[in-house]
Amino acid sequence: MKTDELRNIPIEEVLSKYGHEPVRRYGGYLMYRSPFREDHAPSFRVTLSGNHWRDYGDDSHGSVIDLVMRMEHCDTGSAIRKLASGHFTSGPVAHVVRDSKEVSVTSKMKVLNIVPLRNRVLLDYALGRGIDADIVQKFCQEVYYCFDKNRKPCFALGFPNDAGGLELRSSMFKGCHTAKAVSTLNKGHAHCVVFEGFFDLLSFLQYARDHPELKLPKMDYCVLNSTVNASKIADFLHGHKTIHAFMDNDRAGEEAFRTLGQFKPKDAVLVNESARLYPGYNDFNDFLKATKGLRKEIHNEL
Repeated sequence: MKTDELRNIPIEEVLSKYGHEPVRRYGGYLMYRSPFREDHAPSFRVTLSGNHWRDYGDDSHGSVIDLVMRMEHCDTGSAIRKLASGHFTSGPVAHVVRDSKEVSVTSKMKVLNIVPLRNRVLLDYALGRGIDADIVQKFCQEVYYCFDKNRKPCFALGFPNDAGGLELRSSMFKGCHTAKAVSTLNKGHAHCVVFEGFFDLLSFLQYARDHPELKLPKMDYCVLNSTVNASKIADFLHGHKTIHAFMDNDRAGEEAFRTLGQFKPKDAVLVNESARLYPGYNDFNDFLKATKGLRKEIHNEL
């Protein structure tokens, strides 16, 4: 089989042989948890039309040959032979290649500028996910950044966390600058809400606006920004009588909810809002978009 023919072997098929299946399927692409590292949110995208992949966690990308090189820790010739034979390392592989001249792995991110959110593209991105401009502007900033090996400026919504880091989201990027940590606002209210990601928080605020009849009490909030942080918010949970948890309806979300149960105050009531409010949807934002009748678009799904 010629090299050009090998490049057309679907990446989805190769990932399946390594034990990786898509977490979400869309019209033109698939989203996976990264096969290269521990990944608690799907940040690895396979574009079907061009048969190429991109890992938004480290901005690495490439062809099916590049994928095999990184999975197998091998050079181009070895990857081509493995593709031709169909013989791959058995079982999932989740090791990071430290140095590979053949795979395009972008290095550290540099933030160029942070300004109040006015970028029309970013506001339209949020609107496409059902969030009004003033809500996203209250909680997010407009962040310009680049990578050491790719100096082209990019921009994204920036949501600050408690460690001085930024969660970054746009139609084409999902990542974090510097420290990965929770984001909290604690004013000592009796009730609190815990979200998996910041778009769940924005969706909650939008849903409350769209349904004023709910008459919600004042609440403190915490955004985990990663389900692994569920075990790190005992101090935040302390003193709250009711904890409303908005996790994703997947295995990671279920595990995070169970972890919250272990760390909540003894007398506090923990409510699984994902099971109660949107059991048929992956997350709060999917539910919000459905209630608003928004048509799903590829650029609105990250």
